[in-house]
Amino acid sequence: MKHYQDTETGAIYAFEDDVDPWALNNRNIPKTLSETIKPKPSDSHVWCQDGWINQEEAPPEYTPPVPSVPSYNPAWMAYLRPYTAVHRDQNSGLNISLDQINTNSYDGNKLAEVVTSLPLGTLSGIPALISYDGAIAIPQCGDFPTMADGVSKLNEILCSLLLGGVHAEVLHPDALVIGMLQDELRLFAYTSSLHTQLRLNWAAISDRLHPLGTPRVLMVTEIQAAYSQGQQVVNAIHNLSPFFLLNGYTAMGYRNSSDALNSLWIAVEQITEHLWTELYVKDKSSLSARVLSCHTQLKKRPGLDKVSSKHKLLRLSKIISRECQKTLSLARERRNDLAHRGVVPDLKIVEMLWKSLSDLLEKASKVQSLGMRKLSGGGESDRAIPAKSNFDEWRKLATKV
Repeated sequence: MKHYQDTETGAIYAFEDDVDPWALNNRNIPKTLSETIKPKPSDSHVWCQDGWINQEEAPPEYTPPVPSVPSYNPAWMAYLRPYTAVHRDQNSGLNISLDQINTNSYDGNKLAEVVTSLPLGTLSGIPALISYDGAIAIPQCGDFPTMADGVSKLNEILCSLLLGGVHAEVLHPDALVIGMLQDELRLFAYTSSLHTQLRLNWAAISDRLHPLGTPRVLMVTEIQAAYSQGQQVVNAIHNLSPFFLLNGYTAMGYRNSSDALNSLWIAVEQITEHLWTELYVKDKSSLSARVLSCHTQLKKRPGLDKVSSKHKLLRLSKIISRECQKTLSLARERRNDLAHRGVVPDLKIVEMLWKSLSDLLEKASKVQSLGMRKLSGGGESDRAIPAKSNFDEWRKLATKV
């Protein structure tokens, strides 16, 4: 191996002995490489003006040098779950056969190819990209400068799809994928996952059989329509946190009723505040005498700020229905039981609350017939234990270890 040093940053590059880095014409290789290597004396030294200096001797305005070679098309990414194949049209599927799956002879590169984009409405004007295998990528640029920003925006996209009727699951920071747009064609991921293994034809047959053989199929038009409707809701309710709605739905699907109720209740309180401010307070002059009387009574005692009081007045003013208020009241009681006494709520309460959230969101956003109404989110039933079992060997082993 032969080593070179970047005279701009001090970084070391290594190439095979018979490789001429200047002849590669690779845009990722700096043009400022030198065969003369200046070793770094210690970790306390920094690169400054073509050489190493002790950090204590650096000028007050010193900042670490930035290479002239940019990072091309870096991206924050997340995958649609469950494993999804996104088709441009009815005839654009890869149609991977069982024989190709068994012999691992399918074209993995095709899975990463970009099939559509989604507008982000940002200053840069750069849209999100979606690949055939359901990877969603947004640019690592000034619009989303940190990992937290990337996770937040990707969850907004996923929540928009959910609101529009496409099943989507929450992205937690540990699942954020680092990647890039490669060859103006496909989304490359540096972060290892089942998706990367399938793209590189590295997955075991047990891992590739289900996702490649029977993936969930979404059409581009379906994704775009769902995203458009979801964005209308997100943009209309400015205090709504997409993460909590998405996290609550995801937890409900995995039968984690405690996490689901906590997250969905946060969404309820956010939407309630929007309804209270935008539909109740601003239109207070048109309220009936009965509603105004109830409002005055609640205001006399410390209770008007309680969410239960707001729900009562929203129902009396016909902003929400009686059935919706009943569900919200029951969910609030169960959420308090969870918070104060650790009582795990029944999943049915969460599912009822999810249905009521559709009513609240439609009322708050003025967007009707939300696609999320067709998503129950209840998940699969609990796996029952075997009808008959024997643990003799288990007990026998336990006495030996």
